[in-house]
Amino acid sequence: MKYFEDAFKFVTKNYLIVIPVFIATLVPALLVMGSTPTTADLQAILRDFQQYPDYFLNNPDALFEALRTAGIGNTASSGAISTILSFMAIPMTAGLVKLGLNKGSVSINDFALALGSNIGKYLRYFLATILFGLLFVVALVIYVIVMISILAAMGESGIFVFILGLVLLFIVSIAVAFFVSFWFGGMVLDDLGVWAALKKSFSIAKRCFWTLLGIALLIAVAEGIIGGVVGFFTFIPLLPTVLNSAVTAVATVVHTTFLFMLYRSFQPSDKIEVDDVNVIY
Repeated sequence: MKYFEDAFKFVTKNYLIVIPVFIATLVPALLVMGSTPTTADLQAILRDFQQYPDYFLNNPDALFEALRTAGIGNTASSGAISTILSFMAIPMTAGLVKLGLNKGSVSINDFALALGSNIGKYLRYFLATILFGLLFVVALVIYVIVMISILAAMGESGIFVFILGLVLLFIVSIAVAFFVSFWFGGMVLDDLGVWAALKKSFSIAKRCFWTLLGIALLIAVAEGIIGGVVGFFTFIPLLPTVLNSAVTAVATVVHTTFLFMLYRSFQPSDKIEVDDVNVIY
């Protein structure tokens, strides 16, 4: 828990670094707030589409109004804005954490520097994750096809093998997510290239996998508990949305800081005992 505690203290001291992620979380949430349709609304829209399909096809205004009622327009706008804001918030936050770890503190004047120094790295990282994701999806599809073929060949006796294969697929997918935990951190902290940072991420993550898993679960549980408490304030307009965005932002920045601190502990210049990186403190 040492690095996690240090990360929490760091974020508490340098609370300004939470602002970019908070804004990137809050704005999209405000856009979709109150736009979620009820079941009755969706049933009515579906019924109208079934009864009068030509009317909607020949009247764009009516079609757009139906989509707005279904919440699709706001959801799409929210997603687009969320992506744009993330392109600023993530590299800016990473840069602020790096500056804070190096200098001991950050100020509002560091925001532009943090963004300018890392937005190019984030763009390369973003494109690389898309490529990596596509390759991973292709591998998953091939794996599923093989499992289905085994099931078809073995019949009922192959059901157990198929289920076991799906469980293995789930475990591998989760493991890969943790193995790339330090990918962007390597690019920011050590100015590594995309693939060099990915290779180093795998190398470090396999040495502290259970620590990564434990902290991720801890943060998820804490977010869930706090989110449940926030749910009691739904009678106050806007407050739950603001509080949930704040909780998400703090959790995200604390987790990022924790990953950066843990990454730095594996640098050759730092002496660290094996026990310190393979257990959950």
